[in-house]
Amino acid sequence: MLRLYSTIQKEILILLRDRGGLMIMFIMPMAMITLMALIQDAPFRDYQEMRIPLLLVNNDKGSLGSTIDSGLNESKIFEITNLQLDKDVVKQKMKSGDYEIAIIIPAGASTMLNSKVSSFVTKKLNEVGFSDSAAIAKTDLNQELNLEILFSPETKKAFKASILSTLKQATSKIETQTLLELFNKELKQDDEAKSGKAEPMRDFVNFREINTVETPAEALKLNSVQHNVPAWTIFGMFFIVISMSGSIIRERDEGSYTRILTMPGLYITVLGGKIAAYLLICLIQCFLMLMVGIYILPQFGLPQLVIGNSIPAISIVAITAGLAATGYGILVGTIFKTHQQASTFGAISVIILAALGGIWVPVFVMPESIKIFAEFSPLYWGLSAFHKLFLNEGTIKSILPYAFKLVLFFVFTLSFALLYTKNNRS
Repeated sequence: MLRLYSTIQKEILILLRDRGGLMIMFIMPMAMITLMALIQDAPFRDYQEMRIPLLLVNNDKGSLGSTIDSGLNESKIFEITNLQLDKDVVKQKMKSGDYEIAIIIPAGASTMLNSKVSSFVTKKLNEVGFSDSAAIAKTDLNQELNLEILFSPETKKAFKASILSTLKQATSKIETQTLLELFNKELKQDDEAKSGKAEPMRDFVNFREINTVETPAEALKLNSVQHNVPAWTIFGMFFIVISMSGSIIRERDEGSYTRILTMPGLYITVLGGKIAAYLLICLIQCFLMLMVGIYILPQFGLPQLVIGNSIPAISIVAITAGLAATGYGILVGTIFKTHQQASTFGAISVIILAALGGIWVPVFVMPESIKIFAEFSPLYWGLSAFHKLFLNEGTIKSILPYAFKLVLFFVFTLSFALLYTKNNRS
């Protein structure tokens, strides 16, 4: 225990002496969060070029439901899954992230549409003197036909507007086609009607958004703050690989590593002290980043970071992400021989893992070929866990799968580093 305590004390003293290194580890990530949150306070990219997972619940047995289904397929924007589910089940699937969008077409939608269009046509023909069009249907034209649309809680406003516009174009085509058919039916080929002043055509089909969340905390949107603070917190924690690998290489070059091996006791104890010291740095980093999101970013006119209600769950994510970062730092410092090699590889590899893990662009808008690799990025696991807590009112149970993966990554990197060290010594 004294050996472990002494190692932790030594590492902390070394870190405190390196003021430039501490500034890089603390000040730079905080500045990065502020700048990126300001820069990215807008849509991340154009969503129109994606294949968006869409759940279609078509309860209509008429032409409207089938036409919408075929129209969505022809748009080549959506990846459609047709299921017959209750609205509450659909909500749960949206909250769990199975789909980005869901559309529920109510039963009898085609009948209501035809009735409304028929009433509209009959009324207009009577207004221009076609008395043969006799009785106007009794359908209330002010009664709305609502197709219910649900979005994932993480969906941005710009994305919603884009999708609603695309869907409205599809339904407008159906409305126009139905109107023309009914007009042709009412008018004879040799009839010539003289219409008066044109009246804007009213919308017969409307979309009414249904919330997939029940509490205010769940209603949070993935804005620039809610994304960038956890994203760059994870990135900053993993960037500790440069300092940690440099420490290991420096000990090896100065001969400290050889003296440690000759001392009584296990090398893993010394390594444990180094892990504990750098894990403490990671936790301080995480705390400072969250404080920036809560107190500093609102001063720039940005939304305040909302961290949810489960502080123990946040602590678990921070600790497991810190362990994964320190494990990776030990692995890089063990394998590479010079500080230049370790720092270059460490920095570039963390940037690549960050790009794959959704630090810059959310994973769900990436091409399918890239999404596959995101699942292998430890930064994605940490970011997803934070999103569960910050956006979906998650609990310890909801982040356990990600925490487990981060711990496994730590165990794997540490075991590989120890095995590599043992084989090189023998």
